[in-house]
Amino acid sequence: MIRSLALAALAAVPAFAADYAVDDDHTFALFRVQHMGAGYTWGRFDAIGGEVSYDPANPAASKVALTIQAGSVSVGVPKMEEHLKSPDFFDVKQFPTLGFVSKSFTKTGEGKYDVAGDLTIHGVTKSITVKVERTGMGTHAFNKKALVGFETIFEINRNDFGIKYGPGVVGDTVRVTLALEAIAK
Repeated sequence: MIRSLALAALAAVPAFAADYAVDDDHTFALFRVQHMGAGYTWGRFDAIGGEVSYDPANPAASKVALTIQAGSVSVGVPKMEEHLKSPDFFDVKQFPTLGFVSKSFTKTGEGKYDVAGDLTIHGVTKSITVKVERTGMGTHAFNKKALVGFETIFEINRNDFGIKYGPGVVGDTVRVTLALEAIAK
C-alpha cells in the first residue's frame, strides 16, 4: 500500500526536463523605443511560436527556438501599425518572421541563465547573449502537463538589423521584453 501511494505521488509530479511548445496565449514579446527624444512608444507582437527543450538538472543541454510573425505587430494605433509593417520598418511582405535560435544555455545562478544565440530581424541575423530568468515551473490545471516560464529584458540597436528609418525621430535603442510560457509536448 505504501509503495502504491509513493508511486502515485511520483506520477503526479510533472517531469520538468522535457520538450515544450511555446504557449502563444501566455507569451508576450514587447518592445519600446524613444519617440522624438521625448517619450517611449510601446508595442508588442501578438503571434509567437516556438519550442523549448529544458532540463534544469543539465542546463547546457537546453535550447530554445522562437518565431514571431512580424505582421502581428501591435501598438494600438492602426495607422502606425501599417507604417511599422512597411519597408520603412519590419517590411513584413519581404521578412514575414523574426526569430531567435539558441546556441548555448549557461547557468549563472539559481534559475538564471545566459542564453546565446542568433537573433533575426528584418532579414539580418546577429549573435546576441541575453540574461534569462526562469520565472517558474508548474503543472497545467486542466491537462496536467508540465509548464515552464522564462523572462528576459535586453536592448538592441535597430540599425544593426537594417531598420534605419527616421533618425532623430525614432530612437536607435530598442528595449525588448520577452515573457515566455511553454507547455510540455
